[in-house]
Amino acid sequence: MRKKGIAKFTAFCMAAGLTFSGTGIVSLAVGADTSLVGIGATAQVRKAAADTAAADTAADAAADTAASEDAEGTEAQEPLAGTEPEERSSETGTQDMQETEGTEAVQETEAPVDTSMVDTTGFTVCNEYVNIRATGDTEGEVLGKLYNNAAVYILGVDENGWYRVRSGNVEGYVASQYIATGSQAEGIASQVGYNVAEVGAEVLNVRASASQDSDVVATVAESDQIEVVEDCGEWLKVAVSPDCYGYVSADYVNAETQYKVAESIEEEQARLAEEQAAADAAWLEYLAQQEAEQAAAEAQWLAYVQQEAANQQTDQTVQQAPAADTSGTSDAQAAADAAYQEYLNAQAEADAATQQADEQLVYDTAAQAEEAYEAFLAAQAQADQAVAGQTVTDSGTTDVAADYTEDTYTEDIYTEDTYTEDVYTEDTYTEDTPSEPEYVEETTSSLGQQIADFACQFVGNPYVWGGTSLTGGADCSGFTQSVMSHFGIGISRTAASQSGGGTPVDLGSIQAGDLLFYSDGSGIGHVSIYIGNGQVVHASNPTNGIIISSYSYRTPVSARRYW
Repeated sequence: MRKKGIAKFTAFCMAAGLTFSGTGIVSLAVGADTSLVGIGATAQVRKAAADTAAADTAADAAADTAASEDAEGTEAQEPLAGTEPEERSSETGTQDMQETEGTEAVQETEAPVDTSMVDTTGFTVCNEYVNIRATGDTEGEVLGKLYNNAAVYILGVDENGWYRVRSGNVEGYVASQYIATGSQAEGIASQVGYNVAEVGAEVLNVRASASQDSDVVATVAESDQIEVVEDCGEWLKVAVSPDCYGYVSADYVNAETQYKVAESIEEEQARLAEEQAAADAAWLEYLAQQEAEQAAAEAQWLAYVQQEAANQQTDQTVQQAPAADTSGTSDAQAAADAAYQEYLNAQAEADAATQQADEQLVYDTAAQAEEAYEAFLAAQAQADQAVAGQTVTDSGTTDVAADYTEDTYTEDIYTEDTYTEDVYTEDTYTEDTPSEPEYVEETTSSLGQQIADFACQFVGNPYVWGGTSLTGGADCSGFTQSVMSHFGIGISRTAASQSGGGTPVDLGSIQAGDLLFYSDGSGIGHVSIYIGNGQVVHASNPTNGIIISSYSYRTPVSARRYW
């Protein structure tokens, strides 16, 4: 049977016009439209297919001669009769391989999608913020915002190269060019991360040093979160407040590094509503304060007018009395008037100093003005004493009490000399009552002043340890970070790390918008924003919240400029 099968196959090939070359296998195509491997279907082949029946007959005849072989060999070789289907399968496999290779050649021209960053943490790198969208294209609905240096967890990457991420309460897509990964992300994490420890004990002591025998400086309760300043192994140095640092046992807290995360559209709308409400409340409070100052100034002016009327009436009484010898009092009053003029001059110098950048000059001139005012009060008191002991002569020395009551010669008689028109002029009253909000008048076009003005809007809002919300609550460094972020300026999270960024500024050359840093004895422990005129705005502590203070309420140790 084997020889019969071979003879049949050979006869068929010859009838089809095909030949053998060496030992290679020729794959046969069945049907007029089927191509051979590497050979197109020719008219000769198609004719051969038409003569298949004649070829089969000739093959059968040749095979009958070979069939005289012994039956056992035929039985063993009979499966070779399936050679034809196997070789057709071989042709099909080869054809499929060609198609696959062609497909791979096309795919090699397309850029492969890099998925190595999936299941890792990345950080946004942008000027201010980048949108998180519902789909991986710029037409997708905006679900939230990622501000600069915010952390994201990369869940996947689509065929367009957009990352599917989760950050905070938002999950969606971000264009990959705005997300730093790998070593770049690690570098950002080291700058913007801040360590927070959650207290696990019901009550935990904060000690002055890393020892159970040291003094207790504060206590914290279960679930409280405190900032970790330094990891000392079995102990952690923590900041309970900007003014209180200490150590807690690492066995009783769960420490983790936290980063800024995305803000959903709903969260943004709620925050903006809170900020607007706080700004409106601050404006109404300012207007109420201005109205109160206006009413006080009007009352002062009315009292002055009434006093002047009373003085005029007293003057008429004095004119009816014998002439008094004022030689003993005129010199004292002249000295008091001179002292008052010196006070006015000193105060003018102090006012002019507030328009300059030299903060020390502001304090020096203010102190000089205060000294001049005290000198004026002392000189006026001497003049008043001289008046109280004055006698009146009329053709001889006569005791005033003999003809006039003591009430006639009260201090009110000489008030006109003391409270001259120069003191109670309408101009003085107008100057004390500004018609516009002070921060509106001070607003300039400089970015630093804009930063200072923006920060002042949140005075009165709460202090929250670890917080970064300008309305819901922030700590000192969270407050400065959020204010700077509003202007697209990214800074690190803690006061200590913020003191190492930006541009160093000499304390004698600080400007509005600069950050001032204060020491806690072992390092940088607090940060504020300088707003000009010797004042700073800062998140002080849980009792005071966000307030405005003199910049020297504590001694600043350094200043940095990020704008």
